Amino acid sequence: MKKKHYRKIEEKLKNIFNTEIQKGNQDFQYDSVITIINEPLVRHQIIQLAKLCEEIPVNVTLKSISNGVFIEFW
Repeated sequence: MKKKHYRKIEEKLKNIFNTEIQKGNQDFQYDSVITIINEPLVRHQIIQLAKLCEEIPVNVTLKSISNGVFIEFW
């Protein structure tokens, strides 16, 4: 993933979810930007996340966790 994409994804995720952002964790085999949301997503957050996915040509993983959502851009 390009460096400019990292910055844009980090900024947008902070604005949308107000969560801590993690970069390229050693547990994952590729460079990635990760955030964990510990609350249900609301409609406007889903819409903003979809727009971010359209703007930036990278892969996205969404996983349901016990009390929230795990989002990874890679």
